[in-house]
Amino acid sequence: MLKDLIVERKLLKVERVIGEDTVKETVESEISLPFKVQKVFDVHATIIDTETEVREGGVLVTGTIHKQLFVVDKGDLVRHEDEDVPFQIFVEIPGAKKDFNAQVDVNILSVDADLINSETVRQVVVLDIFVKVTKTEQVEVVVDVKDKNIKVEKELLKVDHVVGEKKISQTLNPEVTLPITAKKIFRIIPSVKDITTEIKEDTVIVKGVIHKQIFLVDEGDLVRHVFEDVPFTKSIKIEGARPEDDVFVRAKVTLDDFELIDPPSKELRQTLLLELFVKVTETMQVKVVVDVKGEGIKQVKKLLKVESVIADILQRETVKATVKLPIQAIKIFDIMGKIVDVKTEALEDQIVIRGTLHKQIFFVDPGNLVRHTREDVPFRFVKDVPGARPDFNVHVRLKIIGDIVHKLINEKKLEQSAIIEVFAKVTKTVQLEVVVDVVRVGPAPPHPPKPSHPQHPPKPPVSPRPPVKKYIVQKGDTLFLIAKRFGVSLDALIAANPQIRDPNRIFPGDVVFIP
Repeated sequence: MLKDLIVERKLLKVERVIGEDTVKETVESEISLPFKVQKVFDVHATIIDTETEVREGGVLVTGTIHKQLFVVDKGDLVRHEDEDVPFQIFVEIPGAKKDFNAQVDVNILSVDADLINSETVRQVVVLDIFVKVTKTEQVEVVVDVKDKNIKVEKELLKVDHVVGEKKISQTLNPEVTLPITAKKIFRIIPSVKDITTEIKEDTVIVKGVIHKQIFLVDEGDLVRHVFEDVPFTKSIKIEGARPEDDVFVRAKVTLDDFELIDPPSKELRQTLLLELFVKVTETMQVKVVVDVKGEGIKQVKKLLKVESVIADILQRETVKATVKLPIQAIKIFDIMGKIVDVKTEALEDQIVIRGTLHKQIFFVDPGNLVRHTREDVPFRFVKDVPGARPDFNVHVRLKIIGDIVHKLINEKKLEQSAIIEVFAKVTKTVQLEVVVDVVRVGPAPPHPPKPSHPQHPPKPPVSPRPPVKKYIVQKGDTLFLIAKRFGVSLDALIAANPQIRDPNRIFPGDVVFIP
């Protein structure tokens, strides 16, 4: 590369899209009822316990369809039955590999139910499954080329830059006292639910619940079902993470071992392996060079298939509701809320966010007993996003801010309001051919001669400013994180360290000069 061609580069750590697909799958099931019915009144279905596993050539999606069946019996009474139907679907994504990342969204398109006979109901659920596979890559792109004889074309790229990611494992040994005596344990099915995250400086705090379904054989040789919820909190160190960044968490729990202590017994010991994958990203806006034209210029390009960020939204919404309590209340003891069944949709210049605020209300009755009731409040937020289109992607994070405010209007009427923080990111998948290197293969165009001035001899070349600080590379460091920590540009840090041959590879113990 000749001196008159100045190339400026930037190191991006981005999610490169490997492939995506949307499939529709039908899940059929039959449920036998303990009573005779004359017709099906209604069926409500939701998706719970969704898990994904990237494999060679695709993604395995597993989960459970939780159904609430309402039927009319022979005495014209409406009865309710629960049913859980597991599903397992493999979605082919060419190029997918085991260590890649997957984004999965499962929705229910339709639910049909028919009576086969007076005691059996057949149900058909149609699922809509969207799968996107990505790979985290570091790409050094050209952001500017300085030479008066060439023409540079740029495009604005707004991408999610990966600040850092980490995978950790933790062994848990919970002991539980069962509600009934068991002769043996038939099966234990663990899953992770209610994941929440909080970012502090250089740290991600992950909270969640390990939900276990325990099937046991009692002393009468009947198989019974009990469940247990084990909350967990884990702090994960990720250098460079800031509260305003985004965080993605994938959690998986597996049962390693279990035993009844001195059976028949109520005491159960288990060994669980909890695996957490955490990725922190920040939205970065950068102009990248997509073409360079000039005499004797050779450029190297790379095709990037990335998520280009259209808009970030951070707003607060108030969800109000009035509920009629089943019996009289003299005071409200507590209201616990969580957000479930969140769905998103992109429209022309808008996005729609739907969900349900699920509340558990604890109140004191006139006899000073604490009672419990539930309430589900559906909500719908519409946000203006100029440039949004129906084929764009919407990623959303919702959380309840503070306590749910409440007021008893009378002994049975309760008013409540909850503040929900809405973070939404709208993206589109783009393929962009960017320049990653530029060289001159021919002689540089001649420059007009400069007039000589003998009375002013040329100044000696100015030596570059020596580095003012040495830094010893620690485990987990990258040049990007070091530059961010010391408040210098990545390009300046790379220029000050010519001894580093590959900026993408530094090792603990290396010396880095801070300009």
